[in-house]
Amino acid sequence: MTTPSRVRLAAMPALLAGILLSVAAAEQSVAPKKPEISLTLIPPSPVTDKVAVTICGAVWNRTNDPRAFDAAIYLNGEQPENLLHRVRIDSEPQSPGGFRFCWPANRVGRHQLILAVQSEGQTVRCERPLEVLPSDVRSTRRLGGAWVDLYHHDEGEGRPFNAELAAMTDSDWRQLVGAMHESGQDIMVITMMFQNFTHRGRHSIEQEGYQGRAYYPSKLFPGRMPIASRDPLEAILSEADRLGMQVLPGVGCYAFFDYTPGSLAWHKRVADELWQCYGHHPSFYGWYVSGEKDGSLGGPEERREIVEFFREFRAHVRRLAPDKPVMLATNCFHLPGAEDTYRRLLPYLDILCPFGFHRMPTGDLSGEEAAVLLQSLCEEAGCHLWMDLESFVFRNGRELHPRPIAGLLNDFTRFPNFEKTLHYQFPGMMSSPKMARQPGGPASVKLYEDYRRFLREGPPKPLAHAARNRPVRLAAPPDPRYPAVGASSLVDGRTASEEYRDPQWAGWFGNDLVATIDMGSPVKLESVAVRCLQFARAGICLPREVQLAVSDDGEAFVPAGTAKPRLAPGAEGPHIEQLAIGNLAVRARWIRVRAVNMGTVPSGVPAAGTKAWLFTDEVVVATGAEDAT
Repeated sequence: MTTPSRVRLAAMPALLAGILLSVAAAEQSVAPKKPEISLTLIPPSPVTDKVAVTICGAVWNRTNDPRAFDAAIYLNGEQPENLLHRVRIDSEPQSPGGFRFCWPANRVGRHQLILAVQSEGQTVRCERPLEVLPSDVRSTRRLGGAWVDLYHHDEGEGRPFNAELAAMTDSDWRQLVGAMHESGQDIMVITMMFQNFTHRGRHSIEQEGYQGRAYYPSKLFPGRMPIASRDPLEAILSEADRLGMQVLPGVGCYAFFDYTPGSLAWHKRVADELWQCYGHHPSFYGWYVSGEKDGSLGGPEERREIVEFFREFRAHVRRLAPDKPVMLATNCFHLPGAEDTYRRLLPYLDILCPFGFHRMPTGDLSGEEAAVLLQSLCEEAGCHLWMDLESFVFRNGRELHPRPIAGLLNDFTRFPNFEKTLHYQFPGMMSSPKMARQPGGPASVKLYEDYRRFLREGPPKPLAHAARNRPVRLAAPPDPRYPAVGASSLVDGRTASEEYRDPQWAGWFGNDLVATIDMGSPVKLESVAVRCLQFARAGICLPREVQLAVSDDGEAFVPAGTAKPRLAPGAEGPHIEQLAIGNLAVRARWIRVRAVNMGTVPSGVPAAGTKAWLFTDEVVVATGAEDAT
């Protein structure tokens, strides 16, 4: 693939092209200024007052002699009463030294943390802002940042947005960084700086035969990703510097899920080069190890390897930059039985950022249970727990498409015990309307705008209707696997997202929903509707029909109408449909709705022929103006 930059260069007169190349080479030959001191907060601002912040400092001895440094951390001014921590750092020649301590962020407000380092009569300072928000939970219930794929590794999953990513220029990447900042997403995790499309598995790859490609001008291996931007990491970091953001470069892919000694050696080499080329940027926040892992952490050999890998890797990168954290993202599946391995692993991680809580496998822990277990393990080890919230859904087979905003907001509510919530991923799932390129198209713009609206207006208010919070009784309770909160969930005004694991859905397996609502007194009914979910792939079908009957005494019911679904059975989903019976001209006190189960899943989907689920979240009742509430 010929990149746009190469196309433009080839079209220039030869002399002009030579001049530009000479200038570029001269600019690259100027070594960037290395940091003298550095201050890192884990997690970075903002945080709630239920979080303890690890304050990390580093100082580099640029001399050829051992040197001692006096380091002090102050809060909002260098007065003695503002001192939080003081430490002496003894540093070897041409080496960094560092410190870290834990500070309970229990002072609500906007603060400035100051690192002052003294040595031989000279003082060097750096600062970091920290906003502490009052809260009853650890989470800010906001997106703190996002993963950023420079190109998605799976062509099937990335089909909706990969072409746009490949065409992104330096200017486009700077625009994307700005869009994240405008929405309060100030942490960027670059999924990987090396891509290995061969995806060779564990123990079957040697560094000499490595076929990965770099996203930056690497000197380690010859392969380069065919993208328009020559150095997207430099563009991202430079803009992040300007905006006060944090960036964790993902070291990259050696071989998927491989934590062997060969993989460790490769990771060290790449980390060395990344730090040498980009460590001068203030926004270089830490290290992301790109190879994800199942929550079980594998078998006995893999568990031993992953512990040893992170023990060695973190020690290595701390010799480069003592204050920079190391982060790993695992899924949260199959945790029971792996607790002892986590206890050995987590002391060598600074941040664990797991994903998948809203889609736990059948028979596993609930998402809430998995979150609580991981929090207890992280607290025991002194490791920070962040969340990788999935902002995508699978459509058209394996394609990744933006997840509706309701799913994100539902995760904020369900999982409040994470210090930071990042999402996978920004490009393809969110795009500002100001961006020249919008990976993911109109749907990504919609999710971005929906999220900005949430920041301005807060979560959606409960659905207002005449039956809200009225007494309701069920002929049969929902299945214990999908109970919602029982009968009251059908009239609480809280609607579910398109995700069938959303706890607001109540499910009936092979049975009908029969609900009777007491309106308190006779009312003039205009319409009665039942909100239902169809996701045939998971065996969830819309009802055959919804039947309405009404009564004045709660005993004798008279049929009042029916409604059938508009959506075809087995249609690609998920879809929510509100089956409404309208144009009613009756007065009644009691309302009875029956949603008739489809019985069996129709043909054409993987679950065809199995017993059908019926999912409902709300019975919506509209009355005449004189009866409206």
